[in-house]
Amino acid sequence: MTGWMRGEPAAVGNRPGAPPVAAFFDVAEVLQAAGLSVPPGWQAVDRRRASHDGRAVTVVRWAPGAERTLGGQHVSVVVDDLGVLLGWTRMTPEVADRPIPDAEQARAAAFGWLAGFASEHARALEVLWVRQHDETVRDDRGVRSLIRGAKVKTRQADGRYTWVVMDGRDAVLTYERDVRWDGVAGRRGTEMWLHDSWVAAREGSGPQPPAPYALV
Repeated sequence: MTGWMRGEPAAVGNRPGAPPVAAFFDVAEVLQAAGLSVPPGWQAVDRRRASHDGRAVTVVRWAPGAERTLGGQHVSVVVDDLGVLLGWTRMTPEVADRPIPDAEQARAAAFGWLAGFASEHARALEVLWVRQHDETVRDDRGVRSLIRGAKVKTRQADGRYTWVVMDGRDAVLTYERDVRWDGVAGRRGTEMWLHDSWVAAREGSGPQPPAPYALV
């Protein structure tokens, strides 16, 4: 496994007074443990050290070509310095137009998946609701595809949120955990490294997305 895929000593997000955390996790192993995979032949086109509410994380993005295209097809992950998977999304045309699972199927599939690699976390979650969730993605020709799933939103014991978006084939489209809501701003408080419109705003190449997107 190349250095592109491995963690580095933490440089951001450590608690005040705490020693730096040495992170040498293997992103491929984190995904394998969660039963997730990147399409064959895809390249890692972006890798950055970032923050998840002050928690040091590594964000990796894969694409079918050598260039990063915001709004284009991608697989992205967020992993903290202990190798905990905090985020995953697969925005690819081959998962578009699949059937949407009903609430019970989505809930069972989401918790079945979580139990396989994060069972303690899964046991502490309270389901709030299950609703349809849609995203769009452009292929290399600029053709848009609709990606549809059922979002299982849950509350953690500490008041933060976890959700899983499942499609009708029990595939995980998106997963995020330890997400904080900013009640004063009426927006998400935690950074949104999986969401291209937020990333564009953060980098200065796009406008601030409206609520409930986090402020950049």
